[in-house]
Amino acid sequence: MRHQGTELILLTPQRNGNRVERAKPGRSDVHYARGPRYSIEKPVCRSWRLSAAILRAVAFLSPLIAFPAIVTPPPAAAQPAPPPAASTRPTGSAIPTELKGKRIEEVRVLGRTRTLSPTIEAEVRNQIRVREGDSLDPATVEEDYQRIFNLRRFGNVEARIEPTTTGVIVIFEITEDNLIRAVQFKGNVNVADDVLRAAAGDLHIGEVVSPAQLAGARDAIERVYRARNYTFAHTEVLPEPLKSGQVVIQITEGPQVYVRNIEVVGNNSYTDGRLTDETHTRTWFPIFHDGTLDLDVVDRDVAGIRRFYEDNGFFDARVGRKLTFNADQTEVQITFVIDEGVRYQIGSVSFRGNSRLSDADLSKNLRQVEGRNYDEEVVRKDIRQLVKDYSPLGFVYYQVPGVPNNPDYLQINRERVFRREAGKVDLVYDIKEGRPFRFGQIFIKGNEKTQDKVILRELRGYSGGLYDSAAVQDATDRLRATNFFSDVRITPIGNADNERDVLIEVTEQSTAKFLIGAGVTSNSGLIGNISVEQRNFDITAFPKSFEDLTNGHAFTGAGQFFRINLEPGTQVTRATIDFVEPWLADQPYSFGVNLFVTARTRETYNEGHAGFRTYIGHRFDRNWSAKLTLRAEDVRIYNVDDQAINEFGVVDDPGRAPEILEAEGHSTIASIGAEVRRDTSNSNILPYDGSIIALGWEHAGLIGEFTFDKFNLSYDLFTLVSEDQLERKTTLRYHADVGYITGGAPFFERYYGGGIGSMRGFAFRGVSPRSGRDDDAVGGDFLVTGGAELNIPLIGETFRGVAFIDAGDVESEVKFGTIRASVGAGIRWTLPLFGQVPLAFDLAYPVSKNDKDDTRFFSFSLGLIQ
Repeated sequence: MRHQGTELILLTPQRNGNRVERAKPGRSDVHYARGPRYSIEKPVCRSWRLSAAILRAVAFLSPLIAFPAIVTPPPAAAQPAPPPAASTRPTGSAIPTELKGKRIEEVRVLGRTRTLSPTIEAEVRNQIRVREGDSLDPATVEEDYQRIFNLRRFGNVEARIEPTTTGVIVIFEITEDNLIRAVQFKGNVNVADDVLRAAAGDLHIGEVVSPAQLAGARDAIERVYRARNYTFAHTEVLPEPLKSGQVVIQITEGPQVYVRNIEVVGNNSYTDGRLTDETHTRTWFPIFHDGTLDLDVVDRDVAGIRRFYEDNGFFDARVGRKLTFNADQTEVQITFVIDEGVRYQIGSVSFRGNSRLSDADLSKNLRQVEGRNYDEEVVRKDIRQLVKDYSPLGFVYYQVPGVPNNPDYLQINRERVFRREAGKVDLVYDIKEGRPFRFGQIFIKGNEKTQDKVILRELRGYSGGLYDSAAVQDATDRLRATNFFSDVRITPIGNADNERDVLIEVTEQSTAKFLIGAGVTSNSGLIGNISVEQRNFDITAFPKSFEDLTNGHAFTGAGQFFRINLEPGTQVTRATIDFVEPWLADQPYSFGVNLFVTARTRETYNEGHAGFRTYIGHRFDRNWSAKLTLRAEDVRIYNVDDQAINEFGVVDDPGRAPEILEAEGHSTIASIGAEVRRDTSNSNILPYDGSIIALGWEHAGLIGEFTFDKFNLSYDLFTLVSEDQLERKTTLRYHADVGYITGGAPFFERYYGGGIGSMRGFAFRGVSPRSGRDDDAVGGDFLVTGGAELNIPLIGETFRGVAFIDAGDVESEVKFGTIRASVGAGIRWTLPLFGQVPLAFDLAYPVSKNDKDDTRFFSFSLGLIQ
């Protein structure tokens, strides 16, 4: 099989949303019979519309001509599946209803081409349940036929009824065919026989030679080769050995083809990278990408780019692809050829069918308005806004793709009307309001471990009043955000005249986690990790039997959080116990406690902490919350390196800063604090919308020798930059922190800057006021830091890149001295072993610094480090 030069296929736009598809290369569209194999290998030139239409027609009609008796429509999936082990098909002869109940005088088993052997006849009769003397039941005859057919030993089976003067005769006519006696492979050099035999597993020795099974086996073997980059691998069944039951599959492997380059030409509005984000084909890259050339996938990529352009208002865009192979066909370059056309703008926005709300009411919150470029994503958000506008009126919005809409429910569909003038499209929202309903009962299904109250407390607005579709959608989002469930569906049910019950269906997922691992950071060195965590904890659910421990029902189901964590390390060793009750007494109050013991080795001393923190919080609404905190801990500063040797080898004046020497030994810190927080971010993992602002105060001096106050203000803003076809998001985060301390805070309570989570490009705690002979970092009472970080998906959703700017200052009083700043880039890699904490690697360069700052160009975090 040779492929010369290039292959160009174009995909053209259709204003009604339909697209021109090409025939799949190298595959027949026949399910149970195999006809001629077609592929489009010639360049499409001037008459590409006509050529594509002719080829599609030939590819569709040829199976009908070759196999008119047994052709069935192809399945919807891209790859035809092999037939199941037990097939079902009609008997081929309808039994007249007037024969039902007639007496069965005889049951015959006949061979169509030759007399059946006694063994075969006995095997067939063993499947027959109709008996002489019984009354005829067509359903029983059909069941007998299916059992005989499912033996898969015969080329054809037919059941028929012959009436007599006094009854009927039931006849089962069998066509024997060759049976498979052996399965062999020829021509396979790079794939072992056992791998191919497993792929062609539907071919069983002793069963009938079925054309459908042979076709399925060939397709399965070719899929194995394509997965190993043998794009042009071809199989055929040798006809001569088949006559004697010998299935010999001849394989032509062809070269191993790798995608070495992907380019985009003709794109003026979007970058190459933005468009390739809409594709699944990837160039070869060790470990991460096999560089597989799958022509079906390439064609779906063409359709994906075309759909992206259409979603962004380029309704006339044409997209094609060109394949360029090297001389030995082992490498290929894929070129996506684009003719963008004009970008359409909204000419007008109108509504049809609305009676309860005026056009003005519906228009006031829309973002897709006259004069703006068409954007399908904005249209979808506007539809959700329209649902929100209708929600206070009690209209039920429940539309599921592929499911007929309920005429009693609210329906909103967008229609595009193209004007005669180029580049203008009118947007019409077709609304069928249905009628209002009230909330009825709530039913919950699927929660075997999770208590009903954990689900019910996420439902807000369910007070028995009018049905609120916006509240239903918000509740769905909140339940998914708990991470207790892998799937959540809320459905209106019931047939009452003015009321709809609510069915909440959840699929629970594992919420317990036991981890043993290790990590390393540039901030804290090498750290081991042993942790036990339960995100859906129940402190009262003691096990009643050993089975409760094994099936996960013990200490599970109340929505509490519990974790025991031990982290021994080279620089830091810590142990913590955390417990959080997010709904204290089933009210919007939270309670948490943290017990901790920490030992840390600093550059010139050791530092230890032991104590607890506890808090009570209150959620005022979805965004606003507050909490009161209490902290008590013992702090120990020890092993202070206080020996300064002068040039003559004599102990000189102490080299440590006086702030460190004054705090040596044990100190007690007890404080009370408060925080107000407003959180409108849409995700805890990778937020791309909203913001978080927190204002905190802490007063220390309840007991102990230190009295001081801390004031902290932090702000984070999240923005969605773009989103590709795979829903991978590019995000931008702005952040700022301000802190101020009044009173006599010890050096270990002050502010420091630098390292991951602060100003990268500087060492951990490398930005600080200095003191002592050796310029020890002793912390500051005033801190300002901030920056911006762009987060970009690179490979899948788990391997991402970042580019950032960090800046800030730490001073001993409220003033600005040297403003430190750095720029850099890095990667984030999330592995299942480490949960949602990504591996982080950052390179940063300080563009502004103080002479006494400690810099570090490379920062990293590997493992379960908080």
